[in-house]
Amino acid sequence: MIVALTKSDQNRAILDPWSLVHFAVGLAAGLIRAPRGPALAAAVAYEFLEQGIESSSSFFGVSGPEVIPNAIADVALFALGQELGKRWNSSE
Repeated sequence: MIVALTKSDQNRAILDPWSLVHFAVGLAAGLIRAPRGPALAAAVAYEFLEQGIESSSSFFGVSGPEVIPNAIADVALFALGQELGKRWNSSE
């Protein structure tokens, strides 16, 4: 499944409403000129943390951990957002 159309599908699809949040956080990181390496490391660390929390509890109110393609898409969207923010700053 590529796009989640219901909440119950959000962790089984590659893209879900949270994908936009990952992009927006990346964009913000780029706009504030956060260093790429540490920012990307934090995004990856968050995905590992999220996997652990979703595997062991219902803290986020989901049926289980997200599929790996979703986690990869989240990090990729973060990186894309950060790159766009960086390019925006360099267009002065």
